[in-house]
Amino acid sequence: MARFTTRADRGDGLDLRTIRYGDQEVVSRIYFAVRDRFWRTVPLTVHSGSRTQTPGGFRFEATASTLWPSHPLDVRLRYTAEGDELDAEFEATARDGFDYARIGFCVLFPAAGYQGRAATSWLGGAPTTFVFPERVVTRDHTDAPARRFHRRFDRLDASLSGGTRVAFGFLGEAFEFEDQRNWTDASYKAYSSPPGRLHADPGDRFAQRIRIRAVAPLLGAAAPPGLAVRLGAPIGVLPPVTLYDGRLSPRSFRPAGGFHELNATPPALAGCDSVELPLNGAVHAADDDSVLEATATHGDLVAQARATGLPVRLAPVSFLDVAGDWRDETGAYAPEPPPGPLPARLLGPLAATWVLASVARAVPAGADALAYLDVRLPADAPAARAVARLAALAGAAVLAVSAPPPLAALAVRDAGGVTVAVANTGPDPVAFTLPGGRTARLAGFASEWFALSAPDRQRPGAVNAS
Repeated sequence: MARFTTRADRGDGLDLRTIRYGDQEVVSRIYFAVRDRFWRTVPLTVHSGSRTQTPGGFRFEATASTLWPSHPLDVRLRYTAEGDELDAEFEATARDGFDYARIGFCVLFPAAGYQGRAATSWLGGAPTTFVFPERVVTRDHTDAPARRFHRRFDRLDASLSGGTRVAFGFLGEAFEFEDQRNWTDASYKAYSSPPGRLHADPGDRFAQRIRIRAVAPLLGAAAPPGLAVRLGAPIGVLPPVTLYDGRLSPRSFRPAGGFHELNATPPALAGCDSVELPLNGAVHAADDDSVLEATATHGDLVAQARATGLPVRLAPVSFLDVAGDWRDETGAYAPEPPPGPLPARLLGPLAATWVLASVARAVPAGADALAYLDVRLPADAPAARAVARLAALAGAAVLAVSAPPPLAALAVRDAGGVTVAVANTGPDPVAFTLPGGRTARLAGFASEWFALSAPDRQRPGAVNAS
């Protein structure tokens, strides 16, 4: 019998991560958030937490309080999974008065599972049919599909590709959707949207409950086909790939607010020679899982930015060790990270995997140039070595690749055959088979280069993941 499971080892002590029903991911994450009136996330300190496995699922309880004295709040969270139902509840109390933008749950729906799928939202018994958007949308978009996606709801009915139906109920406040791909998150976020002035007085109480119910298909879902990465025909050439050393062109359109700024309102591009798009991999979350997941959006963002008719250059493509927008010394949005020491993770192997996964997604979508991380990286840093190897391959033919999650792969034809870079964007080890029968294994968040014979000199092959 299918049941709900989560990745307790990937959580932060207050959230649920990678929520699956059977083998299908229903929700990427459920978490409690406090945002100040400037939309900054107020950090939480965990006081207690306990998780108990039950015959039908699990129980998880935790207590926490806000770290900032400006927003004093205590919260108790409870998550209960039993069979085909999962409940998430919180109760919070303000210890003093403060203004806020949001207090409540956020639910992340994985874009890979819901993109393009029909659903129905409900508010007060009135239904709205909609489709989880394929094109990245903002609240500034006024077409009917975008308006329907953004409507408030207290109930939601959706389905997964394997035939499982999922019903969500929201008590305490109405929720609404936001397309998080605008900020490179690979998800659609549902969050509470309370009406009126957002001010807490001492003693004010807040409470929400989310109930998720999954219904498996009457007939068992067909076993998924074998996971494989296959090489295809040439689709273009590898563009220049460098470490970021400042703006690439003085005539580029360079949105300080990143892709969301480009997407929300069509910019005036007269006199511009390119779109120079900064991609921040840690706007909303900076943990390893979230940063690597963000690379899955890079191809979609390039493809949509190319609708401007200008070449699209990604610069810089980077992330910091803490979450947040890039801002300058005045607090305004900036198209590059603020000055400061190199983030520790840029010096390690995770950054190399991030670069290769990003290139694997962005290049097939038509990126004209890519500038990663920071030119100050030591030459022997794994990411610097990855960029140097990509730079040496500039102009070589890029082959089409189909890669099974969590793998991302780039294949480039060179004089000796084909060079394939494989990145594991997930936290668990992955064993796979390369074309020609060679086997390999990548640790979580690891990457590696492989030299293969040219496709016309090898039997058809695949990279099989397990």
